[in-house]
Amino acid sequence: MLAAAALAMSVSTSGCAVVLLGSAFPAGSSSPTGSSSPQNKYGFEMSEADRYLADTAEFVRSLDPCGFLTEDDLAALGTVVQLRPDGELSTCSASLNPGRSRATDSVSVDLNGYQPTSDDPDYEQITIGDEQVYLDNSSEGSCRIGFPLRDEFDGATPGPMEGFLTESGRGFATIDVYRADADACSAAKSITSTALGLLEDPPLRADSKYNLPLAMKDPCAVLEHLPATWTVDRWNPPSDPYSCHFTASSATFEDNLMMLDVTLAYVDTDLRSTDRETVEQGGYTVETRGSDSACFADIVLGNPVLGMPETEDTAARYARTVPTLSILADQCESAVALAVAAADVLTG
Repeated sequence: MLAAAALAMSVSTSGCAVVLLGSAFPAGSSSPTGSSSPQNKYGFEMSEADRYLADTAEFVRSLDPCGFLTEDDLAALGTVVQLRPDGELSTCSASLNPGRSRATDSVSVDLNGYQPTSDDPDYEQITIGDEQVYLDNSSEGSCRIGFPLRDEFDGATPGPMEGFLTESGRGFATIDVYRADADACSAAKSITSTALGLLEDPPLRADSKYNLPLAMKDPCAVLEHLPATWTVDRWNPPSDPYSCHFTASSATFEDNLMMLDVTLAYVDTDLRSTDRETVEQGGYTVETRGSDSACFADIVLGNPVLGMPETEDTAARYARTVPTLSILADQCESAVALAVAAADVLTG
């Protein structure tokens, strides 16, 4: 078992560089500061910074992104022709007919955005209400505003890595507006103002009209449901609410990096790659794609999510996506085992 205060490990698989960052250490180990942390999650003691990241991810999972795009704000921009979670569980997007032309405008919110750096040339710091936000209007017809969902972390950060993680992972949201022939930034500012006001009593995932109960589940809960022969060497509390990265060992593999992500995918069998193999295990159909150094395992979880579920028109059917669990591991046997264990946790 490896105890570490801050881990920065680069792993290259199939030409893709992955940076794994974190600071949790196995329960029972000494903390890097010489004292034992009272905070514990999934058998790992955590620093204050780790807990901040874990709490932020949990907070984001509790929110309904589509609830931040209100009827009044959207109606001011045109007729809504589509409103749906889109791609990531933390996002929601609306397509609108502005009534001025055949062009389609769009608005989207992502509750898992990132905090721009103060020296980013594309962003300007402005104030909306009492909050400092970041505005980017560098693309014609588009405007993006980033704003914090939580207060800044005010605890101790033993090293620069923990400071970076808590700053970038404080729960930043982004509003993106595209308008073909109107001012995108005025609309983005108005929608951001509404969103900041909603944070006092935010729209909750439990009340969403989009039936996505797994969106409230912590993917890292699988750490308590792994095969009995596995040992988790390192776990790193993610700021991404729908990802979990850790390393594990067993009798057949050692220090294997595991990466777990839950997304919303458009599933079209005609477009699926032909190099996939199907495995039936644990009551699930697992699709795998392997190479000499890595293996992907995917499971479709649950029923399709319709856009504008209150309607039964073509727009709702066209926009359907399905929650998909994706695993990346060093070998397919462990990838499939993790996929099945995670699917049980997310659907149970």
